[in-house]
Formats: sequence, structure tokens, C-alpha cells
Amino acid sequence: KAHAKLGNEAFVTKAKPEVIAQERKRVAEFTATLEKMKDQLTRLG
Repeated sequence: KAHAKLGNEAFVTKAKPEVIAQERKRVAEFTATLEKMKDQLTRLG
């Protein structure tokens, strides 16, 4: 959802910079969590 917001040009142009920064942080956190889970699944086989 956060990724979709950032992909929406209207949202990005109208939103406050702090809101955009918060959404970017959320995307980064979700991406990091996803990568950790993928690594764990790979180790489990």
C-alpha cells in the first residue's frame, strides 16, 4: 500500500514532505523484513 502511494504522482505532489518520508521509511522497513524472511526460508530449505 505504501509503495502504491509513492507510485501515485498525485499523492507525491500533494502530500507533505514528512508524509512522503514516512511512507518511504515504511517501504524500506517492509523490504528489509521481506528480505530477512526470504533468507530464513532459504535456510530452512
